[in-house]
Amino acid sequence: MTLSAALRAGRDRLAETVADSAGLDAEVLLRHVLGIDRTTLFMRLQDPISPDALATYDHLLEARARYISVAYLIGSKEFMGLSFEVGPGVLVPRPETEVLVEWAIAWLRDRTGVTVVDVGAGSGAIALSVATAMPPGWPGRIIAIDISAEAIAIATRNRDRFALQSMVTMIQGSLLSQLREPVDLVLANLPYLRPGQIDRNPQLAAEPRLALDGGEEGLDLIRALLSDAPRVVSDGGVLGLELDPRQRAAVIDLATQAFPGSGITVLPDLAGLDRHVIVQTAQDRDGG
Repeated sequence: MTLSAALRAGRDRLAETVADSAGLDAEVLLRHVLGIDRTTLFMRLQDPISPDALATYDHLLEARARYISVAYLIGSKEFMGLSFEVGPGVLVPRPETEVLVEWAIAWLRDRTGVTVVDVGAGSGAIALSVATAMPPGWPGRIIAIDISAEAIAIATRNRDRFALQSMVTMIQGSLLSQLREPVDLVLANLPYLRPGQIDRNPQLAAEPRLALDGGEEGLDLIRALLSDAPRVVSDGGVLGLELDPRQRAAVIDLATQAFPGSGITVLPDLAGLDRHVIVQTAQDRDGG
């Protein structure tokens, strides 16, 4: 069998379950098995595929047909132009979260000596993407927090691979509970799905429920974060939260209760949906 025939068979096989991405998924998995880039694959389409490579490819196709993420199958996911190690212990980074990261990078551009916290860090995609974008010698610090030991282990490996040990601190803990000093920017992509949303979507079956389930309304973790945030967010500090667009009004209400007088901005995602709420707190919260 040639590589072309194997690729065509892979597309056909995945079309039965993941039709929207069957072609790309089949190609990515085949390139992963062969250890080659896209250009090389298309130059070699008429080459034969070895029995061992075909068996490995078949195994990956079978797993993908069971809705296991391609990122889990190849062990990595590109985010903000960086390749992150991922595994079943962390949520696969999504393109819509890049909007929040790009906003944070722009916010930090003219600021020094600030502390940034990524809450629910997972693979470290937000914290490490922000850190990578900072100029050499940037006088600030970034903290990545996750309750999962497995997530912190993966995030730490990503941090070390990007040589960001001096810039990014990893903490295992629940939300902001481990913080005692003021922070200037809180970024959070917390679990915000309702149980029924998860159960009805087979594409999410392989991802950790801990990173998806936000409780009955999808707001348990966001509510808890905003409840504790006034304790650590400095006057004039900012929070950037990712959410289900249908939660916009509820999250804005929670944010204004936690931070009276704050300014609220809503950022759309790549599809134009209200995906992120930015909370600009007042410069003198106690002064009223």
